[in-house]
Amino acid sequence: MKKLLLPVLLCTSTLLVAQSKKESFIEKFLYVKVSPTYFAAVIQPDYPRSEKIRNPAIFGALGVKMRYAAVGFSAGSFKLKEAGTVTPRGVDITLTDFKQKVFPVFTFQWHQAHFKNSYGIGGYATTGYILSGKDMYSIGAGGAFRVFKTVKMMTTVGLSRLIVKTTINHSSGPGLNSTNYSNDRYDMPYLAVSFVW
Repeated sequence: MKKLLLPVLLCTSTLLVAQSKKESFIEKFLYVKVSPTYFAAVIQPDYPRSEKIRNPAIFGALGVKMRYAAVGFSAGSFKLKEAGTVTPRGVDITLTDFKQKVFPVFTFQWHQAHFKNSYGIGGYATTGYILSGKDMYSIGAGGAFRVFKTVKMMTTVGLSRLIVKTTINHSSGPGLNSTNYSNDRYDMPYLAVSFVW
């Protein structure tokens, strides 16, 4: 009996040690990303009262990861002067080696950024603008660094493009009205420092 007890204890202790070093399913596949972002400038359409901002934003993602890629549902929030608060929602794709301590990173996002706002300028002759948000695309590159055992920090620079449908109503007096439509884009270079679990 004593001869059997020693091998059983050795096997049990070996299994316990092996299990304690193994990642759990959630640690291995869950992807959580928080990205404080700073839009360095906004290159906006050329019409009156256009955007001139440098603006902070916050984005986050929740999804699944493998060793070299992660895909998740993404949402964010930032403000534009004429549009107000924009809350884009969509998909985030991150490409990097999650096992390495230091590695290049590439990010891609597509968001729906639906919002609507209007304003007018002028007195007797007025021009009214209606802004309707559509899609927002982002691409970035940088480096990923492990800061804790299960947390990586990713520093990326990139470009976001927000597509906005603009309706311009001109009124120069009774019966002298015209309406123009255009799809304008807001190009926003950004810097993001992301934390990934």
